[in-house]
Amino acid sequence: MIGRPTAVALIAAGVVLTATAMVLPWYATTYAGDVEVVVRAWGTEVVNKPGDWPPGDLSPWYGVPVAVTAALLVAGIWVDRAALAGAAAQVGAVGIIAALVVSERGHAVEQQGDFAIGFGLVFLVIGTLTALVGAVAAQREPA
Repeated sequence: MIGRPTAVALIAAGVVLTATAMVLPWYATTYAGDVEVVVRAWGTEVVNKPGDWPPGDLSPWYGVPVAVTAALLVAGIWVDRAALAGAAAQVGAVGIIAALVVSERGHAVEQQGDFAIGFGLVFLVIGTLTALVGAVAAQREPA
């Protein structure tokens, strides 16, 4: 059985991995004419943007729900059940993000483009699973 200090360490590690994921690229799509769209938690970056590209790039802020869940995880170190709520919410947020990424990948393939997963999503998934294990373990141990 995991003790409380180990559970707290797992929650903290999950938060650090999640925070790291927020600054790394999450995925990239490349379209005709070598236009590449790199998506991060806080918006998009368009590489080799052509002159006729429409103004106002789409900037999904995937980071907002994940930042809220990470705050709940941090609060859960001191407040009962907050870490469990944060971990469950983060699992839900990652599920929604995964569905959006699969949709975007399908769109890229439909446009005969290329699609690549970034390290940000990998860190986010690992951080979410680590925090979930820590949050569940923290609930099983008396404070």
